[in-house]
Amino acid sequence: MKELKYFEYEEFDCPYARGKDTGFRFMDRHFLWMLDQAREYAGLKFTVVKGYISQRGAERINELQNSSHLIGRAAVIKCTNSYKRYRIVAALLEAGFSRIGIGVKHIYVDNDDMKADAIFDYIMHHNRRLGS
Repeated sequence: MKELKYFEYEEFDCPYARGKDTGFRFMDRHFLWMLDQAREYAGLKFTVVKGYISQRGAERINELQNSSHLIGRAAVIKCTNSYKRYRIVAALLEAGFSRIGIGVKHIYVDNDDMKADAIFDYIMHHNRRLGS
């Protein structure tokens, strides 16, 4: 698998985990490669506000037990501009993602093959914890 061009693994670290380097240790490499491709296609910086979530973190923030964040196959990207939102979503689709949530302040994306393809309304439940 190629190295990431636009992201650092630390951007995907769980803030609630004991220990460091959770983004490097637990994020799915194919997911990261696809996201890196989308970033290139969009030509815009992606600010990741949520990546990997540990079991401890999931309990702390009431993350769903089937969350794709728990297996390192999901991210939330901050986006409050409609033009940038369009560019990011178009780039995610071009990179091959087929599960995208679109919200007012965030875009959710995953490549969890245990879930149905969908584009959906994304409501961020933990806005204060994620800097919005």
